[in-house]
Amino acid sequence: MNAADDIVVDLLVTASRLTRLAGAVSGDDLPRAMARALAVLDEHGCVRVSEFARIDRCSQPAATTLIGKLVAEGFAARRRDPEDSRAVMVELTPAGRERLGRFRRTVAAATAERLPGFDTERLTRLDAELHDLLEALKTAARQRTPTPREH
Repeated sequence: MNAADDIVVDLLVTASRLTRLAGAVSGDDLPRAMARALAVLDEHGCVRVSEFARIDRCSQPAATTLIGKLVAEGFAARRRDPEDSRAVMVELTPAGRERLGRFRRTVAAATAERLPGFDTERLTRLDAELHDLLEALKTAARQRTPTPREH
């Protein structure tokens, strides 16, 4: 690995730790897996269960169980895929969107109060840099073409 690789690893580890710690200090009782699932549906919209599993990097049975919990809470809804009646689509409900928003606001408030040395200007710079990093990764992922072994 070169220096840039080491920095990227450190960024990813730090981002994961930041997310876990922010959730822990928030006091919100929404389980991490459910918060993550709501965030996936918020970002990707209505998706097949298999696509959800791929995005969330879990097995399809684990995705089905997690989605079942979201549906039971009224945070997500299942429906048949109009292109394939055997496939199930899942999407965020208004209640799910509201619960995700409440979770995010709670995490933000609890985190912000613990960052006295981070003024709005500094937080804005960090936010912009992270968004730039995310967009660069999304662009690279879209441009990536499968290798012959991946077909």
